[in-house]
Amino acid sequence: MSKDYHNNDHNTATFEKLCNAIFALNYNIRFAGVIDTMGKLVAGGMRHGLKSMEDNENSQKLYVEFALRSVMRGEFDEKFGKTIYTFSERENIKLASFPLDDRHILRVSIEKEEPHHNQIIENILEIISNCKI
Repeated sequence: MSKDYHNNDHNTATFEKLCNAIFALNYNIRFAGVIDTMGKLVAGGMRHGLKSMEDNENSQKLYVEFALRSVMRGEFDEKFGKTIYTFSERENIKLASFPLDDRHILRVSIEKEEPHHNQIIENILEIISNCKI
């Protein structure tokens, strides 16, 4: 989405709905959150009842890292086109990031054991494209 979002209350409510829709896709989605370019979590979070793999301080460091990576990727948009999503698989978890606009990134973590992460990503892209912001 290339829209520029100015209404924070509207954004937060819309982003919360987006995160809830993503949690509804698959029980193996651990985290769905919208992070701004400063690394602040503005909506979403861990699935209710699950404990984060890292503590709050390290969560904040991760959010800043995700935001920085996203901003840095934007430097290559002219040559490669805009990022649709990024995906990484680690030893204990699968992670995906989806740029929503110039200031917000959707971050999703998926249980390592989930075999259908490609379908989850396709469903998330569809939800984002249908989102009324």
